[in-house]
Amino acid sequence: MALSEEFIQAVDTNQNTLTRVMISDSMLMDLTLGTFRERLEYAERNLPDLYDEHDGEVFSSDITDWDEGLLDKQMIRVVENFSRERIAFLQKLVRHVNAEKAEEADREAVIEQAKQKRPVTPTQVGIGISACGVITLIAGMATSTPAVTVTGAVIAAVGGAVIAGDQINKKKSGNA
Repeated sequence: MALSEEFIQAVDTNQNTLTRVMISDSMLMDLTLGTFRERLEYAERNLPDLYDEHDGEVFSSDITDWDEGLLDKQMIRVVENFSRERIAFLQKLVRHVNAEKAEEADREAVIEQAKQKRPVTPTQVGIGISACGVITLIAGMATSTPAVTVTGAVIAAVGGAVIAGDQINKKKSGNA
């Protein structure tokens, strides 16, 4: 996730109230809290007076009290008292009140991360094939089974050929 220009500008120009609103609102916009964490970390690095001293409010630990009304109240209070304690409580409260949506957001984030992972390279496939071949070869030798030994050697050679082919292709394309 990238920080928005508006957020960076709010932090860089020391607009604490706007920065705090943008940070706390991000908890509701992105229930994975990824945007929130990214914004908070940036603001912590760049605003020495980001946090207030906690006002002493005791937060309910009884989750049966945690509902939309309490969330609304705390979203207003956090602008007035942006303390580490309130932020920690708000993170839990947001995730609890929006539990189903938060779980769905987490699932979607995991799927998106999986899509962005790099595919397996031919060299990695070749290594896997070679390893299987070597294991088969050793098993054939250990059991004194010539057919298994030869099969293992052939599989290992195929894996080596896949690796060599990938390396040749990389050299040709200049990616070596």
